[in-house]
Parts: sequence; structure tokens; C-alpha cells
Amino acid sequence: MVRKAALYILLGLLGAPALAGEPLAEEHPRILVHSAYAIVGGMPDAQDVAYEVAAIIDECAPRIAPIVGAADLRAVPAAIYVDRKAFIAATGMPPRSLVVGLATFPAGVIHIDGTGLLASIEKVVPHEVGHVMVARALGPALPALPTWLNEGIAEYVAGETAAQVDPVWVRAVGRGSSLDLAELDAAIGERGDQAGLAYAESASIVNFLVAERGEAVIADLIRSVARTRDFETSLQEVTGWRTSELESTWRRVVVRRWRWPLLFQSPVLVYGVMVLLFLIGLVRYLRERRRRRSSFEVEGPEGW
Repeated sequence: MVRKAALYILLGLLGAPALAGEPLAEEHPRILVHSAYAIVGGMPDAQDVAYEVAAIIDECAPRIAPIVGAADLRAVPAAIYVDRKAFIAATGMPPRSLVVGLATFPAGVIHIDGTGLLASIEKVVPHEVGHVMVARALGPALPALPTWLNEGIAEYVAGETAAQVDPVWVRAVGRGSSLDLAELDAAIGERGDQAGLAYAESASIVNFLVAERGEAVIADLIRSVARTRDFETSLQEVTGWRTSELESTWRRVVVRRWRWPLLFQSPVLVYGVMVLLFLIGLVRYLRERRRRRSSFEVEGPEGW
């Protein structure tokens, strides 16, 4: 039933007649909001969330499009679920999946978990709209863009700043659990324990590229990939770096930038300071005790 409902949503969102032109029954999904940049569908009980999602899309779609170099500003189709099980069933995610948004291609429809239980839709919706705009900018060259860069761009346009993602990666470096650039796509695709770190690293690299080359680097890279269909060629053309040089430079700059700030936030440092203060206090106590005992022995008690 849920899969059939999801199909009805997609048909409606893409402009196809629902149920061969028959009106949808109350229990069926339907178009809930059609705004300047959004067409939002779902079950009738998702009406309030649909308005919220449409408002977010209306704000972020025209903002994201120039960042990625997308000229196509057609309304973004979105399917909203206010039941977590319905979202899982419609998207085909595993039952214990933590995924809260999914952009499907070539249709360009975004599916959003509107429950808000695992993540705020204020972050999820711009992320998925970012994927749609990247796909529109690249067209048939979309497969040539590395997954890590696609996800990093989506995280960037959703508001993940360097201050949020860089420390995650630098701490992983300190633990010896960081991922190499060549490992990111697989970690993201497997959606396992390392996926969160892979997303943070991807966003960190995009933030680094923007800091080094300006925000226009994103659209420049995408335009170049659309033309060459080869990311390595486009990266060197736009930035002057090969992939290995990008990785080594990013690692060096970000670790240097965050080493000391993170050291002062480290619980190890706090514990070390507490131990040091305790030892200083203990030494002072022992010295004072020794001084008093020495004074007592020299003067002697009264009456001797």
C-alpha cells in the first residue's frame, strides 16, 4: 500500500494524471502545496509540514541554483512523510536506516522524513534540493561527479560550515580513524558507521575549496565536469590541483588551523589540568606541613 501511495505521489508531482484522471480519495496522497519553487505531495495529515517544506524550498532553491551553476529553476517536486515507516517503505531504506532525505533521479524528486525525529527538516530539505540543483546543472554528466563532492556540496548549501565539520574530521585524525579521499564514496554508499564521518569530511573539503578559491569554485567545477565528464581533469583545470594535491593541502591546512583550538577543548587537557592543580595543591600542603613540623621541633612546646 505504501509503495503504491509513493507511486501516486510521484505521478502527481511529475504532472501525470492521478488514477487515470479520477479524483483521489481522502486516504490517498495528493498535491498539498504548489508554490513558486515547490510542488509538495503527501497524505492529507502532512498538510502543515508540506507548507513548511514548500517555504524552505522557496527560500533555498533560488539561493542554491547560482552556487552550483543551475539555470533550471522549475519547481522542485517533494514527497513528504509524517510516518517514519512510510518513508522507509517508500524509499526502500533498511528498517534501521538513519536516512531522513533522498533525492531520486532522473525524476529529480526529493523524499523527506517530515517527522523531525532524527533531523530537522530545515537542514534536510536544502541538502536534498542541493542534489536536485547539482543534477540539473550537470545533466547527463552527473555520474562523473564523485559522490563525496556531490554530498559535500549538498552539506555546504544546507549550512554546514567549516566550524561544524572540520573539528569532526580533525578529532578522527587524532583517533587514527579518519578516511582517505579515495574511501569516501564507498563509506557514503554503504551508509554504515563511517558514513557520518565521510559526510563531515566531504563537507570539510568543499568548505576548504570555497575558502581557498571562493564560492564560484563550485559552479566552475560543475560546469567543467559537465563539459569534460572527467573530474580529475576538471579539478586540475579549475583549481590547479590534482586529487592527491587537493587532499594533502586540505589535510595540512585544516589540521594546522584546528590543532590548538581542539586541544583546549579536549577532555584530556581538562583532566590533565585538574591533575596538575591537584599535584600543585598537594605539594603546597606537604611543604606547609613540613614547615610547621620543623618550626615545632626548633622552638619546642611551651613549658619544656
